[in-house]
Amino acid sequence: MKLLGVPDATGKPTIWINADHLVSVSSVLRGGASGVLLDAELKVDGMPLYRVPLGEHATREAAEEGFRAFLNQLQA
Repeated sequence: MKLLGVPDATGKPTIWINADHLVSVSSVLRGGASGVLLDAELKVDGMPLYRVPLGEHATREAAEEGFRAFLNQLQA
């Protein structure tokens, strides 16, 4: 069993999940006060959707890069 520490915007794990139970990970982008708010939405087998706030970014491209960095942290 491999546990994944799911980090928040500060990089600290907020929840640990069994990698075998992770069904999907997707980005959720929405307008913020001065940029683009980024959340990661995780579907874990047997749990409701879980959203992880990943912070506000200046541009959509920066938010997409933030999501790629989040995925890299999950795979490490």
